[in-house]
Amino acid sequence: MKTVSIINLKGGVAKTLTTVSMAYALSQQYNARVLVVDNDKQGNCSKTFGVHSYDRQSIADLMLDRDADLGEVIQHTKYDRIDVIPANMTLLTANMQVMMDS
Repeated sequence: MKTVSIINLKGGVAKTLTTVSMAYALSQQYNARVLVVDNDKQGNCSKTFGVHSYDRQSIADLMLDRDADLGEVIQHTKYDRIDVIPANMTLLTANMQVMMDS
């Protein structure tokens, strides 16, 4: 298994576009299974892949619940071999709770 991280604190540097494009290319051209971990509160990767929701679990649940079931958090997309751990604005609260946790 290989891991690729696309990270930059600055906004507007094409992190989401790069992530979505790379996931699609790896899955379609190289038949690779791809798990996109959306760690941005705006959830644009999740929206692009059609899995953005406030009704299902997200990465925030993984951060706050030590017993969270990863299988329930991972969402399948309409694209073969691409799954997503989605994010949404609940990530703001989760980040604050983790930072304040002693």
